[in-house]
Amino acid sequence: MKISTSFLFDRATERMSKIQNRLATTQAQMAESKQILSPSDAPDQAAAIQRLKGEVQRQDSHQRTLDVAMRRYTAEETALSASSDVLIRIKELGIQAANDTLSPDDRKGVAVELKALRDQLLSLGNTRDDSGNYLFSGTRVNTPAFAQGTDGKVSYQGDQTQTRIPAGEERTVQFTRAGTDVFSRVVRQDGKSVGFFDSLDQMIDGVNGSHTAKIQQGIADLTQMHNNLTLSQAQNGSDQTVVQSQLDMLSETTLRFKSTLSEIEDLDYAEAVTRMNKEQMALEAAMSSFSKISGLSLFDYIRG
Repeated sequence: MKISTSFLFDRATERMSKIQNRLATTQAQMAESKQILSPSDAPDQAAAIQRLKGEVQRQDSHQRTLDVAMRRYTAEETALSASSDVLIRIKELGIQAANDTLSPDDRKGVAVELKALRDQLLSLGNTRDDSGNYLFSGTRVNTPAFAQGTDGKVSYQGDQTQTRIPAGEERTVQFTRAGTDVFSRVVRQDGKSVGFFDSLDQMIDGVNGSHTAKIQQGIADLTQMHNNLTLSQAQNGSDQTVVQSQLDMLSETTLRFKSTLSEIEDLDYAEAVTRMNKEQMALEAAMSSFSKISGLSLFDYIRG
């Protein structure tokens, strides 16, 4: 069989071109730190990469939502804890004011501190989170939960709507909290319902006027107020536990997805460097061979 010079030339050129293409691909992979440069290189792997990236993005989105919720719960916890401490102090002063050994002037002094503590509770009721949203206004997060009128009476300006966010499979946690659930009304023995701050104001008036019956009623109201506040603290703690558990699970799941994605997508540098060196050596060998082949011709044979 006759093999022409052009055939040898074409074969050598084709071989060098293939090696150069493989070398260029390896160098591009190293530059991008990726095994797959385009979906057409490996359609199945490319599809798996896109699916895993979608899962990671979904997990990250869910995690950001829960992070916001956790920061809100932390702010709530601080406000609720401070409010609990204030109510305990108010009750201590109420019991002190109910003591018959105190003079009317002494009780007026106690009433001054009670008024300051009541104002502190009003301020705590209008606590904001780190985004500037009011914690206890329900869904009216841009409106202060409580407002004091010119007559000194405090009214609730939020709503009773509760929003919930997903925190696991078929489980949700409360995201917004109504101020009336925290600073709740009290129901007295006669069946009368009295607002949280109205009850405090009546007690302060009783202390100011040395009205024992009002003071005693205020002390009884405070017990109910504190119990309701404690329930809110318990709910807050429960929600934090659920959300933190879900965050931990999301973190583990995301890490697993990213690890799998890295195995499929990321380049093994040690293997790539070894492969590039082999391809460079193969290219040098092919070029050396080509230079020898290109020097062969019928005229060279005749001259020889």
